[in-house]
Amino acid sequence: MNQVIRGLSVTTFFYMVTLWASFALFHAIFDKPFDHDWDLSGNFIGLFMVSVPYIAYGLILRHLENRPVRRAVQVSLLTVVCERVSIYWIGSYFAANGYGNPIPLQFIRGEAAPYFSIPYIFIGGIVSVLLCVAAAGVRWRKS
Repeated sequence: MNQVIRGLSVTTFFYMVTLWASFALFHAIFDKPFDHDWDLSGNFIGLFMVSVPYIAYGLILRHLENRPVRRAVQVSLLTVVCERVSIYWIGSYFAANGYGNPIPLQFIRGEAAPYFSIPYIFIGGIVSVLLCVAAAGVRWRKS
């Protein structure tokens, strides 16, 4: 259990760094705020959020664990579910209390996370887990 909590912490750290970096990169490339074009910013930032934290954690597991694929499945699946549920729960709370759009998903996309859409929640979650497992299972040839 301790290793799963440590894995969640590492993945969350990578998630936050990737989120910050992708917002900064979006602003640097397109020279506009992320909330002016939900489709463009959502796809751009979402691509990073689905892949980078999970690939990085899978590669770290490859070097630190005896059974990295098993740990990658456990941690990435738990991370994906917790991340999506917590973002939706927080957005629902603020939307219900009159802080913006009363529809939670639109409130979340407009105010904080333009990448948070139905495809990101479901398809992105599956892709994230698969990328983490693939990165953890990679075998490098030693020349």
